[in-house]
Amino acid sequence: MSPRFREWLIVTGVAVLLTALFTWPLVARFGSAGRVDTGDGRFSIWNVAWVAHALTTSPASMWDANIFHPHPRALSFSEANVFAGALAVPVWRLTGNPHAASNWTIFCSFVLAALVGYALTRRLTGSRMAGAVTAIAFAFCPFVFSHLPHIQLLMTFGLPLVLLAVHVFVDRPALGTAAALGGAMALAGLACGYYGVFGGLIAGFGVLWFAVASGRWRQPRYWLLALAGAGFAAVLIAPFFAPYLEIRDAGFGRSLDDARTYSATWRGFLASARLTDRWMLPLIGQFGQWRDVVFPGFLTIALAAVAIMTTLRPRATSPPPGARTVVGFYVALTMLAAWASLGPAGGLYSLLYETIPLFSLLRAPVRLGVLVTLTLAVLAGFGAAAIQRRTSGRTRLAWMAGLIVAGLASSTVGAIPSFEAPPVNPVYHRLAILPRAPVVEFPYWTTAPNRHRHTEYMLMSTYHWQPLVNGYSDHIPEAAFAVAPRLATFPDADAWDVIRDLRVRYVVVHWNLYGGDADQVRRGIAGDPRLRLMLETPRMTLYEVVRWH
Repeated sequence: MSPRFREWLIVTGVAVLLTALFTWPLVARFGSAGRVDTGDGRFSIWNVAWVAHALTTSPASMWDANIFHPHPRALSFSEANVFAGALAVPVWRLTGNPHAASNWTIFCSFVLAALVGYALTRRLTGSRMAGAVTAIAFAFCPFVFSHLPHIQLLMTFGLPLVLLAVHVFVDRPALGTAAALGGAMALAGLACGYYGVFGGLIAGFGVLWFAVASGRWRQPRYWLLALAGAGFAAVLIAPFFAPYLEIRDAGFGRSLDDARTYSATWRGFLASARLTDRWMLPLIGQFGQWRDVVFPGFLTIALAAVAIMTTLRPRATSPPPGARTVVGFYVALTMLAAWASLGPAGGLYSLLYETIPLFSLLRAPVRLGVLVTLTLAVLAGFGAAAIQRRTSGRTRLAWMAGLIVAGLASSTVGAIPSFEAPPVNPVYHRLAILPRAPVVEFPYWTTAPNRHRHTEYMLMSTYHWQPLVNGYSDHIPEAAFAVAPRLATFPDADAWDVIRDLRVRYVVVHWNLYGGDADQVRRGIAGDPRLRLMLETPRMTLYEVVRWH
């Protein structure tokens, strides 16, 4: 066994163990629990399961998700999560369990972030300890724990992957390294649309920064190779991105007013879910609310300061060759990302919005906070490497052990929220064996506070995959908006007109969700010759539509 293979075997094992520890009780409830307490959480579980299901049955139909029948390409109405779904394929094939598939993807997201974070700083510093510091500080940062219901935002590995590819390219510009850079950008985009855009900005800034620092800006070959890498990324991502351009052309887009609502504030940069940081929440809460949780951690900030002091200050003593350029790059990237995260109020985001068309599909500048955390985590690795160089023997071991222990302790958030998955009603098992045909479930939620409850139906559709009239997503087609109030009147005549127009064959009624109106709905359905009772349970009833008039 080669030393390099042994090193990566150990690093992977440690990453798996730490992920199991920090995400507890995820492993203990792998197939029976998840974030089913929120619409976003249920949507993510459905999303991962749909992509895994489509890739293993009919990949060509992946975009035609089983929601918002009869609208095509319904998967593109929100983040497609193609990479997350592909990652879930083995578990989905083995279990057919949407919760196991989703939890496996969540688990892998932490492991991948730790491994790529380690690889990045290990390459830049040559220090295993520095790589470990970055891996822990980044992979288990507060931002990701605050977004457990959003599977796409957990795919943070794409950002350090792009940075690693940038360094490989600028160190040795060649067709192969340019292709690797393009591939990294494309993979980041497939994992998360936000991170794909951020990755493109990172790559552009990095290629420019190191070109100026190394004098390569005078070499046409360097720029041609960089353009080739960007072109390769565009070719790879184009088939997956085209549906979103169609939606944007249809009127879906994000305005600067949306960005103002979801911009970072100084309070968000001090907010954290870590046990060691929670004492700050009441203090900053006195000054107002925060949009997101993007505090990088005291240890990360302290070690980043060590890196700056030992590398960039005028009297710094003999930093490693090239360290000033690299540390300067990460300092600049930190400042730019923090500035842009402030949204239109800061000015830089408005400039990016006006000059880069892809920004019209983004809504939350605050999510640039994860890039701030990453760059500071890399700088923290440089700080740890500086301490390692300046100590020896037992002192070095004590420092390094202390840093790792402190990093682990400061990354602890306690048991993550986990909610028992709802039991699968026999109605859904019956739907799974019936001929494929449109289904509509009632009550049909129409108001903004309740619209997310369609995800309850979507989650259960993972057990039958029949086409649903119901749906929930970032973008809701105008036609679906138009018929929603009419369907909400079921079993009145207006709802039946929609059922006829959409050629619905199966109707599912959730009596327990109607509350005091359940008896009125029962009286409206009783004796209706258009409906044939197929299966009745205490909470739900399945009907077949035998005629529409």
